[in-house]
Amino acid sequence: MAQVLRVPATEFARKFTTFREQVQTAGVIEVTAHNRTIGAFLSAAELEHYQNMKKREREVIRVSEMDDETMALIMGAEYGKVSE
Repeated sequence: MAQVLRVPATEFARKFTTFREQVQTAGVIEVTAHNRTIGAFLSAAELEHYQNMKKREREVIRVSEMDDETMALIMGAEYGKVSE
C-alpha cells in the first residue's frame, strides 16, 4: 500500500471529487485539522478490510456459557507455562 495521503479538512471539503478518485489508489486519506488527524476517507477495498477485521475481534463469552472441557482447561492452566 502507498504512503497515506494527509489532507487538511478545508482542502478535503473543497476538492472532494478529486480525493474521491485518489482514494482508490491511496487506500486511505487522512483528514487533518490543525495538524491533528480528525478522520479518514477509506476506499471501498480498505473499508471491506476494516469491516472484516472488526468481525474477527474478540468475542465475550460468559463463564456460564462455557462447556466443561474448556472450563477444565482454564482451571488447570498454570501461569507462565505454555499449553500442550
